[in-house]
Amino acid sequence: MQDRSPTARADWPALLGTVARDGGHAPRRRTAPTDLLWKVSLPDSVRSSPVLADGVLYVTCRDGWLRALDAATGRARWTVQAPASLHSTPAVVGDLVLFGGDDGKVRAVERTAGVLRWEVALDGPIWASPVVRDGLVFVGSSGGDFGAFDLADGRRRWLRQFEARIHSTAHAGDGRVIFGMSDGRVLALAAGSGEDVWTYQADDSVSAAPAVSDGVVVVGSEDYGIYGLDAATGERRWRVQTGLGVSSSAAVHGGVAYVGGKDGHLYALDVRDGRERWKALSIRQITAAPVAGESLVCIQGFWGSTIAHDAATGEVLWRASLGGSLQSTPVITDEAIFLATYPGVVYALR
Repeated sequence: MQDRSPTARADWPALLGTVARDGGHAPRRRTAPTDLLWKVSLPDSVRSSPVLADGVLYVTCRDGWLRALDAATGRARWTVQAPASLHSTPAVVGDLVLFGGDDGKVRAVERTAGVLRWEVALDGPIWASPVVRDGLVFVGSSGGDFGAFDLADGRRRWLRQFEARIHSTAHAGDGRVIFGMSDGRVLALAAGSGEDVWTYQADDSVSAAPAVSDGVVVVGSEDYGIYGLDAATGERRWRVQTGLGVSSSAAVHGGVAYVGGKDGHLYALDVRDGRERWKALSIRQITAAPVAGESLVCIQGFWGSTIAHDAATGEVLWRASLGGSLQSTPVITDEAIFLATYPGVVYALR
């Protein structure tokens, strides 16, 4: 008999599926989910995205709790409470779960039992998700701090302070860490030292997480633009005008960047030159990041719908309507789809 429990064949340990921030790699799921496997109602809203590792779903909630839920049943394996609200998407690396809190602290807990391993403090609430590369944890805060910390013990390697809020989850790779700020800057810093590599100035806030593909940084701004920047120099290669601001992070797969806009459109853009492959019909507002794969792109709309599009044409393949706004990125495996809603309900669907 085939095992139909909703445990993942591949883990989903970070925002957008992988530490590379490429939007994940959704299975070839061409049909809508039809069965509710389980749901868990939390006491407060969820503004982050769930992550999945080894059959455990990790979810932060504005009530200040990080919960480790069994992916097959929804039962809590353990919980950890922080003394402030949580908006940060967790990141699972090795035996640790990392997350930021509104108290300005980044915490690392052991993922088998939730025991605190270390914590470090930054200035202001932390809404971004921690990013790990080559043994370093990179994260920014609403108070303008951005730093690098040792994964093993939290020891600070370097810290920069800026006069702007940092809600953008960084991209780390090729010796650089790239992120956006509320003053419209997109920065690339040297991963080892924190020194400036390049800066690009947009006309309004950049809170989206940058994605990097084929030497191009793809990131949206509240100035109604989606940008393609040269990853080595920061020079602008292209800009696509949207109808409203963009806070949705890009998912990049197969040379195409998929970005949702507050104008309600999902844009499919060629990474090299920004050429529009297709633009989906408006669903009123998109703030969540898409999930991209070989055959489909999945997006959660603000007003309660999860929609799967054909990656090549933009045709709608299926919809799942749950009610309540959906602002996080879904976790999609071959066996199940895991969703977290703003009202605080976590679903597992098949």
